[in-house]
Amino acid sequence: MKQIEMTILKIVKSKAGKEKFLLYYLSNNWLEICGANIAKHSKPNRIERGILFVNTDSSAWSHNLLMMKPQLLGKIKQNVSEIGSLRNPDLIIKDIMFFNGTITKKNMQEEKPVEHKLAYSPLLEEEKAEIEKKASQLSDPDIRNIFCRIMQDDKKRKNAVLENFKKQCRKCGVPIMGDDSYCPACERERKSALWLKTAEILHSAPWLSYEECLNYVNCDKMLFSEIKSNIRSKVCLKIAEEGCTAEDKVFATLLELGIEPEKLTDELIEETVERLRRNIYVSSSRGRLRSKE
Repeated sequence: MKQIEMTILKIVKSKAGKEKFLLYYLSNNWLEICGANIAKHSKPNRIERGILFVNTDSSAWSHNLLMMKPQLLGKIKQNVSEIGSLRNPDLIIKDIMFFNGTITKKNMQEEKPVEHKLAYSPLLEEEKAEIEKKASQLSDPDIRNIFCRIMQDDKKRKNAVLENFKKQCRKCGVPIMGDDSYCPACERERKSALWLKTAEILHSAPWLSYEECLNYVNCDKMLFSEIKSNIRSKVCLKIAEEGCTAEDKVFATLLELGIEPEKLTDELIEETVERLRRNIYVSSSRGRLRSKE
């Protein structure tokens, strides 16, 4: 596929044509570039003079992605370098601008769920007998028949899953399909606990890098970046207020610069807070201008 895209770039000579193709390429590969969570809430909209305009579905996501701009630019450059030389000025994304708007499902990049077809087999006589034994405690014959049917269908499904995939949830033991190690319920619970643990560590030590955080909790890099971006967004809201505390300023500086507390100075804190406030002001001003347009 990369070879085809490189060939198209050689054929297209005009700058406008290359920008259109680059936008098409980024849109088609947006899920791969930024991950499933970000791709569900954003999509590339247009490219103007090397600036990529990204449409998000809320102001919160615009703010989150603004904080993650350096990482996104790095991933875009890395991805684009696979189809053309970065020396080509028409293939360089110099900056990213974010704006709010409706994102239709037609344009959203979503992961397609893998369908697993199960082969159901008849139950063994001892399995039927076990179900009928449980059902014998019910006096109403209609309810007893419904109970037997439901239990038999459930047993067939579990047998089919175990036969085809021979996997069980590591936590609760229910049969699961595919390459997952946990059932959906346990996976949500596990991710929630992982999120809380990682957030707790970053709140106590905001200067930690992803590699350093791995010494305390085993989370993936995308989750770490998402949590850190979420914390940064909340901190920036506090910093934007005139009544923000000295503790807020210190925390924001440690989080933004990734330096240990002993390296802090009054000048460094004030410079970092002022820069964050300018970024927030510029971002909100651009948003108001676009809404007027």
